[in-house]
Amino acid sequence: MFKFIKRIMGISGEYRKKLNIAYVLSFFESLFSNVPVFMVLYILMEILNNTFSVKTIVISSIGIVVGVVVRMILRYLVDVNQSGVGYEIFARERMNFGDKLKRFPMGFFSEGNTGSVTSVITNDISFVEEHGMDTLGKITSSVLGLVISFIFLLVINWQTALVMAAVVGLFSIAFGCAHKVARVEAENQQAAQNQLVGTVIEYIKGMPVVKAFNLAGENHKATAEDFKKLSDAQIRFEKRFTIPIILSQCTTGLGTAAIIAACGIAGLYNLISLPYIIALSVFAFELVLPMLALIGITAFRVADASLDRYDKVRKTAEIPDTGENIPLLNHDIDFENVCFGYDENDVLKNLSFHIPQNTMTALVGKSGCGKSTVVNLIARFWDTNSGSVKIGGVNVRDMSVDSLLKNISVVFQNVYLFNDTIFNNVAFGKKNASREDVISACKKARCHDFIMALPNGYDTVIGEGGGTLSGGEKQRVSIARAILKDAPIVLLDEATASVDPDNEAYIQQAITEMVKGKTLVVIAHKLTSITRADQILVIDNGEIAEKGTHSELVGKNGAYADLWKKQVSQ
Repeated sequence: MFKFIKRIMGISGEYRKKLNIAYVLSFFESLFSNVPVFMVLYILMEILNNTFSVKTIVISSIGIVVGVVVRMILRYLVDVNQSGVGYEIFARERMNFGDKLKRFPMGFFSEGNTGSVTSVITNDISFVEEHGMDTLGKITSSVLGLVISFIFLLVINWQTALVMAAVVGLFSIAFGCAHKVARVEAENQQAAQNQLVGTVIEYIKGMPVVKAFNLAGENHKATAEDFKKLSDAQIRFEKRFTIPIILSQCTTGLGTAAIIAACGIAGLYNLISLPYIIALSVFAFELVLPMLALIGITAFRVADASLDRYDKVRKTAEIPDTGENIPLLNHDIDFENVCFGYDENDVLKNLSFHIPQNTMTALVGKSGCGKSTVVNLIARFWDTNSGSVKIGGVNVRDMSVDSLLKNISVVFQNVYLFNDTIFNNVAFGKKNASREDVISACKKARCHDFIMALPNGYDTVIGEGGGTLSGGEKQRVSIARAILKDAPIVLLDEATASVDPDNEAYIQQAITEMVKGKTLVVIAHKLTSITRADQILVIDNGEIAEKGTHSELVGKNGAYADLWKKQVSQ
């Protein structure tokens, strides 16, 4: 529990002061919660001293009312300074988390972490935001309640206070066992949930295949198995958690009996008077309420596990961003002895080449030879294992990520558009873009006409992933986005590789508009589209196998010539 409080305080940042105020107010709230017990003790003393009167009733009544009112005010102030700031803290954390995701290497998203990230953002952060601060308040109130009760007993009769200390000690042992079980099982349960989230996302994205091969429902084995794993994890959690919780509850019941017995024994030996015996016997039932409250706070166990998962993702090693905003004198691209590999698999081996600015360089080779890796290294989606990538003579590691990417536009073969309007999808390429800017870019990308034919024109929402548009239309919208950005370097994963001839003509026109006066690096699938390239790099097994223009390479009768002959003969 104290670790949980420390963790919340650790991420509170500028809101720490408000939380500290809430703790102080919680102490006084717990203090005033004992006012009714003090009034009962006062009434009993008056009765035994034969001084009970209307005055006694008035004083005790006023005392109870004042205690209740003050406690209500304190509870309100605690909520203002504690629960309210929870939403502010995690709103800030979401923004920070979103910014960190941009700094993660691309491998993080291709290694099965989609489910974990989705679960952290949609489940874990939301759970801590909604329940964490409330749980924090209950823990604080319960712990302070126990401390104040112990002090109260210590003042009246130290022997009874020792009995209470022993009860709290036994409860702590049982409660600690329950928490240990809950922590382990909560992690197992969340791991199963993360796996299920990833599987469901995959299931939904692959719905055309699912329907075509009748893999829906129970026929989709992976989904069915993951549902079963989550169910088993939840049942195991309940089974293992039951016994330690029952022991904790039994401890509180036995503790009440032990405190009452201690009061009776103290009375027999005249250590305390009758009013105190009666008052403490009544108070004994109040003493265990904080412990019962702690047993009922299951949310902090889940919240603690949620913070574990959040911290694990948040602490993923980022691509270092310690560079500066360095102005580039030109936009040449140089690879100098670059080596790179995923885990233990070498992809690029001492790769070196030079791309002059305002030229077109095409990357050609078999699947898996390293073409996409070269593009990813230029944009610094990955960092090299050794060697350097330079733009304008500046190592990309010496540039801040933002300043680097301001100089680069990337058009992917597999286009992703957001569930938003066409206008916002295009304007994503440039902050504060005007409507005229967007329309101009779309005209250059040859997509203005089909956009205007849509129900709401540029304000048409195109669905998740641009699902309401054809492949060629999505590609042209993505090119419009790149045109609007107007970066001096364009990285192009051949956009016409899998579109129909009609769309191919439009896309080729859009690309021609986009790359005017740019340094263009294109991953070529159709060799007919790169016959005018200034240089062609044929990559084989992570190395440059051939280099030259189209006519030069065809004349060599090497690997490129073989590829060319195969394509033109089809």
